[in-house]
Amino acid sequence: MANHYDIPSWAGKPPVGLHLDVMKGDKLIQKLMIDEKKCYLFGRNPQMNDFCIDHQSCSRVHAAFVYHKHLHRAFLVDLGSTHGTYIGSLRIESNKPTQLPIDSNFHFGASTRNYIIRERPQTGARPIIEELEKQSEEAEGGLLGLPETETELDNLTEFNTAHNRRISMLGIGEENESANNRVRKRKKRGVTFNEDEEVINPEDVDPSVGRFRNLIHTTVIPSKVLYF
Repeated sequence: MANHYDIPSWAGKPPVGLHLDVMKGDKLIQKLMIDEKKCYLFGRNPQMNDFCIDHQSCSRVHAAFVYHKHLHRAFLVDLGSTHGTYIGSLRIESNKPTQLPIDSNFHFGASTRNYIIRERPQTGARPIIEELEKQSEEAEGGLLGLPETETELDNLTEFNTAHNRRISMLGIGEENESANNRVRKRKKRGVTFNEDEEVINPEDVDPSVGRFRNLIHTTVIPSKVLYF
């Protein structure tokens, strides 16, 4: 059992929309997005893994999902777990990358949860996250069609929910960053003074000021008359 995993040099970022359907029997429990990192770890320890497997038969760091950037294929690596990692019903060899085809299912130890690797849905509008990544590029059209069956509609709804959850988390950081930028911009504002002295003649501003200045004279009138 390994406590960590050294990501191989051939690992690369998966295509946009790659995800896992988490199944409990025939019921879809959750969709896990796996299109942002080169490697995702699965295990019982929530601090050491990307996805926690809450089952006693699973190891602390049980397995790794890695995407090959040259072959454009996904691989699953068992990290020396005690009870093994299975693709279908076949237990894979420990510490050896095993190809994981699209739509194949896998599980860990004796856990009854199955994981099915899926590409992004081909129906409905393009994922929002892809639109954000390609906002500077030329638009590629709009809708690709609506789901034809209830199952396709459910899958598309769950997929968009997973995307929106991730975007909302990203939006919090972007909003805080924008608020901080606005605060910094406000702090830069201030009052400036002109060092050159500028004398303004009141007559230049209002021509009526000082118009009769030369006609004014002063006369002193005594309040009492003195008699001699």
